[in-house]
Amino acid sequence: MVQSHFETETFTSENFVETAGTILFRLSTQEICILHLLEKDEYVLPEGRRNLGESRQQTALRETREETEFSCNLMHLDMLSRVCPPVEDEEFPDEARFYKHVIEPVAMQTRRVEGGIKLIWWYVATINEEVPVGEHESERFGVEFNGYEETLRKLTFEEDRKVVRRAIELVNSTMANKEK
Repeated sequence: MVQSHFETETFTSENFVETAGTILFRLSTQEICILHLLEKDEYVLPEGRRNLGESRQQTALRETREETEFSCNLMHLDMLSRVCPPVEDEEFPDEARFYKHVIEPVAMQTRRVEGGIKLIWWYVATINEEVPVGEHESERFGVEFNGYEETLRKLTFEEDRKVVRRAIELVNSTMANKEK
């Protein structure tokens, strides 16, 4: 039997969990929303498990709203991605292409969990600043907005800081392209 030329692992449906989350920006003040998990004293980004029949994009928005109580939208970005263009009759090499004004994951993380693997799809979102927000109340976590550097300093996990750095880079370059 022939083996794949690529390192390959297979996880059947009972051995993986798929989640999605956001790096939630408040563009007017150049701040990012993070959660403070009170029991563990950890600072993380909003994310959670995908429901049956739900898209990754829907999951990211739903989980962010549930955890932060903020109305938000996924942000259209100018970015490199390895997705194929929306043309089905051509053959495209597997390489990164630059797309303008798209909503695609900016990163995907994997985490080993008991019995398998967790896949986390990260999107960039912006808070709907026109919708008034009350105080968030939760016994499990606090919600706070911080400037970019403070967010990077506070996040507990280096892998989350990598995702946030990438998101900041994409937001800044997309905003600069809009101003041209």
